[in-house]
Amino acid sequence: MPDSKPARGFAWVSATLLMLGLSQMPAAADEGAVDYRQHTLQATGGHMQAAVDILRQKVPHSEHMAIHANAIADMAEIIPTLFPEGSQGGDALPAIWEEPDDFAQRLTDLQSAAAAFKAAASSGDSGAIGEAFQGLGQACKNCHDNYRAE
Repeated sequence: MPDSKPARGFAWVSATLLMLGLSQMPAAADEGAVDYRQHTLQATGGHMQAAVDILRQKVPHSEHMAIHANAIADMAEIIPTLFPEGSQGGDALPAIWEEPDDFAQRLTDLQSAAAAFKAAASSGDSGAIGEAFQGLGQACKNCHDNYRAE
């Protein structure tokens, strides 16, 4: 005789989800997409601020610069995936979805600037690191000015 416990478990989970209102997955998915985007961008901002602290010599961790630069470059690669249709909200302005070509170009510029910062950080050349970081900051600003609510 087959065990009916797995079937009962599935039925219980399904009923519980329905009672909790989790059957409305699109709304939850949209909210989840916004939350995930915000967490990811906040993490990127944390690495940016850590790099600023190193550049301004607030901390004696210049050996960490490449780690932060690598993280920023990795995050820049996934940022374009964080704005799917239906994920409007948070600090993201509607212009992101109204001007997709311009927004995509700005994200490409961000990725290029992040890759340049990563390369400079791995070189250890403080002049190149500072210059690349300024370019990265400008790429961030170019997007935030038009596509982020401040």
